[in-house]
Amino acid sequence: MAVALAPTAAHSRALDLEALLAWAIRDQKADRSDSALHPVEAIAHFGRLHGLPAGAWAHHRGVSADGCATIANRHMVGTHIDGGGPIRGVPARVHPDAERVADAVERLPSPERRAVLRHARAADRPDWLPLTAPLVAVTRPSDAPGRRRHVVSEEWRATPKRSEVAQLYLARGISLFDGQGRRRIPAEEKGFRFRLLGDGARQVLATWCPLEPLHGQREIVETNEAYLLWHGAMAALFAALRGVALRDHALTGFAALERPWMNKKGI
Repeated sequence: MAVALAPTAAHSRALDLEALLAWAIRDQKADRSDSALHPVEAIAHFGRLHGLPAGAWAHHRGVSADGCATIANRHMVGTHIDGGGPIRGVPARVHPDAERVADAVERLPSPERRAVLRHARAADRPDWLPLTAPLVAVTRPSDAPGRRRHVVSEEWRATPKRSEVAQLYLARGISLFDGQGRRRIPAEEKGFRFRLLGDGARQVLATWCPLEPLHGQREIVETNEAYLLWHGAMAALFAALRGVALRDHALTGFAALERPWMNKKGI
């Protein structure tokens, strides 16, 4: 269910939850703001966010000297800072509003936090699928011979003789010739293949493309469950941020539908 808030103050930049997250996480990199902290400070920061008792991790007094901590820090930052970066113990210059948003994200449970961060970094939403999958042509294996990419099936089917068709025309009072004197029943039906059986019956070769659902039921369920996980996390984050005072931004609402596959428009 989409949620909207009251109009914002004139000095604030009005953003909905998805836009605010994209700005804080993708642009400000606020989820990486603790990368400039000393490892002991980062541990203390983690404990404060998750409500651990004071001094719970106090036995971690430093880091190893074998380079593992440096590699881990580079992985967290996403690059190697070659001078001119943040000073140890001094956080990078991240907008305070982005820090508050990142703190709220950090308080989410782990699966929900990962889903929110993944899509905030890409500034998108998870995919969802309609409950009834559209039908598409069955594709051929990539190494199968043939000039078509889809499977073509064929079958001989009975078709009436031209004389039988003519009798139906006459029984209904329809002339076998049109107004210009041309036969209504062509002597030869071009583009079709026929064969005659021993009893005189005629058959036509019918061809068609078999269809199959584009998505299986398992794929639909798993994809929509992932969307529901993200939406539930975003709804919880929205509720948490409504009580957070932002300096230069105003949260206007959360517009994503909870179950878009139940909505005809799907938006």
